[in-house]
Amino acid sequence: MQKNIIGIYTDETLVAPAIDELREVGVEVKDVYTPFPVNEIIEAMKLKTNFPYFAFAFGVIGFSLTFWFLYWTSVDSYPLNIGGKPSLSLSFVVIIFVMVINITVISSLFAFFIREKKGLGSKAKCIVDGINDDKFVVLINKTDKMTDDDSTKISDILKNSGAVEVQEKELV
Repeated sequence: MQKNIIGIYTDETLVAPAIDELREVGVEVKDVYTPFPVNEIIEAMKLKTNFPYFAFAFGVIGFSLTFWFLYWTSVDSYPLNIGGKPSLSLSFVVIIFVMVINITVISSLFAFFIREKKGLGSKAKCIVDGINDDKFVVLINKTDKMTDDDSTKISDILKNSGAVEVQEKELV
């Protein structure tokens, strides 16, 4: 198991500057755990995601499937001539809109759970007690190249930036 350096904060405004300060020194922050999303932390971590592209693809798939199903039911499988109106009309727009949203949201939710390996029976990571209530945790991997001086320097940076506690822990 690998040791990690953990900085625990109680104020979210102190975390992003701490991440920036660690980056300036050349330390890679592995992850940050927060009880709620904080945009400044996401920007400081420079996280990139492909989820908008997945959502767009799911929307296109949802549009195609819904349009195909509506076309098949009204024109191909069971055509009705009602007062000379066309079988394929714009009244489908509302149904297509709702189905695109539903398919996109549900597919994105499943994609998220698959990507994060979350599902029935998955173990929850609780690094520090209170992480879901009011604590903000910065996690740094302690590599083999890191000396004790480097660990002390990282701990000092975390303490000076406002961390209420700094720990070294082995995580599973």
